[in-house]
Amino acid sequence: KFLLKKPNGAPASPRQTNPRMEGAGAQTKADQRPVLEEDTFEILYEMSRIMNCGLDRQTLSILISLCESGVNPEALASVVKELRRETAALSMESQDDADEKR
Repeated sequence: KFLLKKPNGAPASPRQTNPRMEGAGAQTKADQRPVLEEDTFEILYEMSRIMNCGLDRQTLSILISLCESGVNPEALASVVKELRRETAALSMESQDDADEKR
């Protein structure tokens, strides 16, 4: 949902489609929805950045899509935390192995 496209398939841009930038009534509600979704995504991304969540835009988009599909957000957060722990542990193991080979 957050990989936004304009009706003609081109990527949406807030400067091109934002109803606040154009005359009132120039767009239908269907045309405005991608702009609202893009604005919402940008707010969520900024909040995630401020809270140092360590999520890039693509990862955040995937997580939001999973939540919208009905995945339990708390369970999803637990999985993300576990994957980060496992990644850190594997990274430390590979660094230890590299140090032993020297």
